[in-house]
This record gives sequence, C-alpha cells and structure tokens, in this order.
Amino acid sequence: MFDWFRRKWFGWSAEQTRVVPSFPGPDEVGPAGSGPTGTVVAFFTRDSIYEREKNRMLRSAQRLGLAVHAEPIESAGSWVRNASMKPSVLVAMREKHLGPLLYVDVDAVFHRDPWPALAALDCDIAAYYEPEGHLLSGTLFINHTPAASALLQAWAQACAAHPDEWDQRVLERLLASDAASAAPRYRVARLPVSYCWIFDKTDNAPCDEVFVEHLQASREATQRKRVFGRPVRAVRRRRDRVRAIERILFGRDTAR
Repeated sequence: MFDWFRRKWFGWSAEQTRVVPSFPGPDEVGPAGSGPTGTVVAFFTRDSIYEREKNRMLRSAQRLGLAVHAEPIESAGSWVRNASMKPSVLVAMREKHLGPLLYVDVDAVFHRDPWPALAALDCDIAAYYEPEGHLLSGTLFINHTPAASALLQAWAQACAAHPDEWDQRVLERLLASDAASAAPRYRVARLPVSYCWIFDKTDNAPCDEVFVEHLQASREATQRKRVFGRPVRAVRRRRDRVRAIERILFGRDTAR
C-alpha cells in the first residue's frame, strides 16, 4: 500500500528509488585522466528545453575537464525528426575534430571521466545494447577511422530517407545488416550500461560506477497535456532527479 502511494503522489516506486545512482559531489570528483582523450560532442535545438539541458551537461563535463562541442541546430518540426538529424551533425563533427568522438545526448550528465576506459577500445563504433538487444544511440563512441566515417555517412543518408524513423533503430538495422554480410565493414564494440545509464530504469545491469547518466528530456518534449496539468509520473521522477543533480552542479535549486 505504501509503495502504491509513493508511486501515485511522488512518481517513484521503491525499486526505482534503489536504482538511482549517487551523483558525485564537488569533493568526490576525481582529476581528469592524463591518458589519451577525445572530444565529447552533442547537439540541441534552439529555443527549446534542450538549451537548458545543454547547460547542465556542460557543467558536469567542465568539472571533469572534458572538451565538449555542443552544436545548436534549428528544429525540424518534431522530436523524432530532430533526433534523425543526429548522424548529419556527427558527420560535420567528424570533419571538425581530430581523434575519437564521444557523442552523448544533451540531456545527459557525466559522473566520471569516460576516456580512460574508452581509449582501450579497438573498434570503429561502440554503443550500448539493451538486454533485449536494441541499440541505444544516446551514447556513442566514434573512432577516428575511415570505416567510422563511412558509417556516419550511411547512417545520415538512411535517416534523411526516413526522417520519421527513430535514428537509433536506423543505426541498429545498418549495423545488423553489415554484421550479417559476407564481408562486414564496421568493427562494433558494446559499451557497458555505465555509459548509458537511464536514471530510473529498473532492469539496468548492475555496475560499480556510472560514467554517463541520461535524464530523458524527451519525456518533457513528448508528454501530452493532462487534466489539471499534473505531469505524468515519469516526468515527475525526471524533474526530481534533475533538481537533485542541479543542486550539486550549481549549488542551488534551479530545476522546474
């Protein structure tokens, strides 16, 4: 009964509360790694909630000394169509930056320096796959290789041809088709869930530490208006989590 009231009024179940990772405070952030690094890249639509998301992500990266390029774009008219522009943005980023890229959705925050573990990857691209097998494109490691560049071009062309299809489904299909071919072009590695941790997802695999946490701003962008204007539970959970993280990052309660 208590768990029912918790979910009803606060949006959180006991299990969801247990899986939320601790966000590092100022005294818990270690020094940036001294080994090989690359550039963190992201994009956001102008005059949207994602501009605020960008500020939070940049602050979390700044604490760790991470180089970030967050590119503003004009909205294509819908959340799915904006997401389908991801590979085109990455094609442009690949041309601007040397070395490996780490793409993160702009509504993510960094807990720890991701580069020491990523530097050991020998692949063209690395992504996290959910237990049921679906690729999530919220975090992508893109190596500085000809094959990785070719993959970005192919992904961008496929998304341009199907702008109303979710970008990560397009990428998943491209990689699956390539892997099934007689001569695969792309070397693919699988990232652990610690690089694509969705803050309230209860079936995440256990991990000792989180590197990148995703805060699911799409819940705000896609939620429907409800009677009396009360947000759905998933949005209330997100706002609670954002508020807690921004208290640590900015030293004040800035969340809505």
